[in-house]
Amino acid sequence: MNYGAQKIKLKFLLIFLLPSVSYAQHLFLEKKEFRISTGFFHGSFRSVFDMDGERKLAPKTTHAGMNLSLAAGFHSRWNGMLNLPIIYNKVTGYNDPGGISSEKKIVKPGDIELGLKYSILPTGDWRSCITAWQSLGTATRDKSTFLHTGYADYNSRIYFDLKYVKSPKWTIGEYLGFNKRNKDNSDEVHAGITASLLITKNLFLDARGDLNYSLENRSKKPINYELGLFHNNARWINVTGSIRYEMKKWFSGYVSYTAPIRGQYIYNAEIVSVGITLKLYKSNSVESPNDSTTSYIQ
Repeated sequence: MNYGAQKIKLKFLLIFLLPSVSYAQHLFLEKKEFRISTGFFHGSFRSVFDMDGERKLAPKTTHAGMNLSLAAGFHSRWNGMLNLPIIYNKVTGYNDPGGISSEKKIVKPGDIELGLKYSILPTGDWRSCITAWQSLGTATRDKSTFLHTGYADYNSRIYFDLKYVKSPKWTIGEYLGFNKRNKDNSDEVHAGITASLLITKNLFLDARGDLNYSLENRSKKPINYELGLFHNNARWINVTGSIRYEMKKWFSGYVSYTAPIRGQYIYNAEIVSVGITLKLYKSNSVESPNDSTTSYIQ
């Protein structure tokens, strides 16, 4: 495919994703409901995207880890949330001040986040909510190998989610958010669209597209361009497909596959994720099938 056709394809994807329910935010929990979700992800790559969206070779890098998400409905209109990521990064064959090293790895916490969600009164088949996330800046910045486990910049995110629920068999939603960064990192706009379809009893197909767009309103200097992990001024589009099985109303599992479409300063890696969700103190309300458990966010 020539460059002109690729450019048209990219513009089409941007238009499709721009009016964009966040896969990390789940459905709103009823009062006295409590949910525990854990997910494991893995990806590896040998190239990254540059500012022009072209691929460049990079050291062989593994990017993996797990995320533990807790959510509680403490009011009929309010939910509280907590994300606890553990990141595993490994690089082979990189150059450092002491010469060429064969391998270097890091296993440490990422950026722990606190979240608060407010549910807007439903209108017909439409559901909406506003969610705010605050990073605690707990990630590690490894200056020797750039195998960072997060941004560690105490960034703040706010999202507006809108979902259309016509029947229990399918739902579609979109979100639009703003990420206020610190430590000379440029602010970002986040957007996405997601859909869920009931295939058979208890088995769901979830799909989504996610857009990250840097405003480049601060430093234009990238963070660790060589390895493609946790960059400043990142612009990218990802698509994800998931199969989710609800074994019980209180227990479900999933497997998902994420692929990068195009971007700037992003590792060229497909991500495979698996995870489970456990729900306690379930109320008598019936939950929509659009509750994706793939809660990891880079």
